[in-house]
Amino acid sequence: MPVPEIRIDYLANHPHLADELARWSWNEWRSIYDERGQTFQHALKNYRERTNFDCLPLALVALNGDELIGTVSLKFHDLDTRPDIDPWLGGVYVAPDWRGCGVASLLVQRAVEVATELGLTKLYLWTSSAEGLYEKLGWQVVERSAYCGKNIVIMEIFRRTYSFRP
Repeated sequence: MPVPEIRIDYLANHPHLADELARWSWNEWRSIYDERGQTFQHALKNYRERTNFDCLPLALVALNGDELIGTVSLKFHDLDTRPDIDPWLGGVYVAPDWRGCGVASLLVQRAVEVATELGLTKLYLWTSSAEGLYEKLGWQVVERSAYCGKNIVIMEIFRRTYSFRP
C-alpha cells in the first residue's frame, strides 16, 4: 500500500466540502448542538462561513488525494459559558479510518501556524476527550469544568510556546 500523502489546506480552496464537514460535526457533537438549542442548519451555516483565508472564522481540511479525512477550525465564541476568552481552536475531527495516524496532530499544528500568521498571540480550546493529545502539542490547562453534561478542560497556547512535539 502506498504511503498516504496527507495535505492540509484551507476549506476556502474546497468550499464544496462545507456540507460534508457540517454533517461530520452534527453527527459527532449532536448532543452539544441539542444542549445549545441548535439545529443542523446551524452546523451548515457555521462551516459555510469558515471559507476564509485571512480572518476568522476559518477551517482547514486534511486531504489524502481528493479524500476528505479531517478538519479543524479557528473561530470566535466557541464556549458560551466563557464569552470572555477568544479566539478558539475547535472542531477537530478525523474520519474514523484515519484515527491514530497523526492527522489530528498535523491539523492542530497547521492551525496554530495559521493563527500565528494572522497575528494571533493566544488560542484556546476545550475538550472532553483529548487532553493528552493537546498537552503533547504544547497546550496548557487553564481550567476544568462541566459543559453540556461532560467534564471538560479548557486549554491555551501562547505564541511563544507554539511548538509541535511528536
